[in-house]
Amino acid sequence: MIRVKNKKTHVFMLILLLILGIGFAALAATLKINGTITIDSAKWDVHFENVEVVQGSVTATTVPVSDNTTTTEMTYAVDFTQPGDFYEFTVDIANDGTIDAMVNLVTNKVYAADGETEKQLPAYLSSTVTYVDGAPISKNQLLSKQTSEKIKVRVEFRSDVDASELPSTNETTIFKFSSTFKQADDTSCQRPTTFENDSWDVIQCNVKNNPSSYPVGATKNIEMDIDGDNTNETYTLRVANNTTPSECSQEGFSQTACGFVIEFKDIIARHRMNPSGDSNIEGYYAKGGWEYSDMRAYLNSKKYLNGEIDYTNTGIYSILPSDLKSKIIDTIAVSGYGSEDTKNFITTDKLYLFSPHEIWEDVDGNTSSGLDYYDKSYSNTRQLDYYKAKGVTTSNYSEAKKIRVDNGSEYYWWLRSAYSSDFFFHVVGNFSFSSSPTNAGVSPAFRIG
Repeated sequence: MIRVKNKKTHVFMLILLLILGIGFAALAATLKINGTITIDSAKWDVHFENVEVVQGSVTATTVPVSDNTTTTEMTYAVDFTQPGDFYEFTVDIANDGTIDAMVNLVTNKVYAADGETEKQLPAYLSSTVTYVDGAPISKNQLLSKQTSEKIKVRVEFRSDVDASELPSTNETTIFKFSSTFKQADDTSCQRPTTFENDSWDVIQCNVKNNPSSYPVGATKNIEMDIDGDNTNETYTLRVANNTTPSECSQEGFSQTACGFVIEFKDIIARHRMNPSGDSNIEGYYAKGGWEYSDMRAYLNSKKYLNGEIDYTNTGIYSILPSDLKSKIIDTIAVSGYGSEDTKNFITTDKLYLFSPHEIWEDVDGNTSSGLDYYDKSYSNTRQLDYYKAKGVTTSNYSEAKKIRVDNGSEYYWWLRSAYSSDFFFHVVGNFSFSSSPTNAGVSPAFRIG
């Protein structure tokens, strides 16, 4: 009985195998891939054309010329005899080829008369090469096929120099500007026009390569619903910084005033820095500084731990326009501490408030008093380009004042550093401070890069 069952079982298995074999044979197929590639004619042609000398320029001893078809290098020479003399011309950079191009490398160097020895630009001369509207020529800017961009070259014997800076003998200075191009790729940028009108995509692309693509003080409006009434209001942003000096690379240096920094021009809301409570607990008064503050949670749409307040959907970051929000980068902030703490706070933020030194330059000449004493992060921060250009100091602060958007009146606004000798935080109005539970003005900043 057992043998019979085993025999039947073997026969059945054999039939299955035969059926499967027949099935695979029937499904056999041949695969082929055939391709034909045709390459259209292509031409690379980026050159200078259409030279025009600006009225009022001195007469050149060697005039820049272009044959309007193949010129890739131009030479000019001028003699200046007195302050105020200048030479300026415009010329088109044309892409007459069939391939999109982009700027690969830009150099602008100064040489002695031999043309080989580099030197510093003399104080009595100025030299610029920009687009005709003054925008800088920077890496990765796009020059599409069959288009052109007009640039402006200007050299000037400055009229605003001291007599001691004037040359005592005839001197020759040679300027060599070079802009090389390569085939455009997905890193190319539409060249900047104005901060007000460019999209956030164009702004971000340009400032990644050159933070000074947009001038300090330039403004741009955005729409937000801060009060939660389902109606957007208009708020103005301002370029507060567009340089990255060497001090920014120092270890432990705050990045909040380095690179391309944007601030709100006005006071957009009022909010406390921290609630009242036990000053020995982080997050009340000044204990825990900027890192543990209710204000930091409010700006960055986080949860304030001590008060268990969730700003995820109501904080400032959450209501920013989405096209802007996606361009804001993380920024390392160094913030001063108050009497309840012993060292500066280092945080990483999307939105932040400025530190005292980023607004004011201390001019009292004494490190045991004044701003550099009451702001422990003073030496780890720098004054923003905007406030430096306005000459803002601890004794000259009118240009640092801001108005409330909701009523148009001047109001004091928070800074992120605690006041070193107490449990207050610094504010701007004059060089001053305020108690943490106060609903002072809010005027945040952020970086794009």
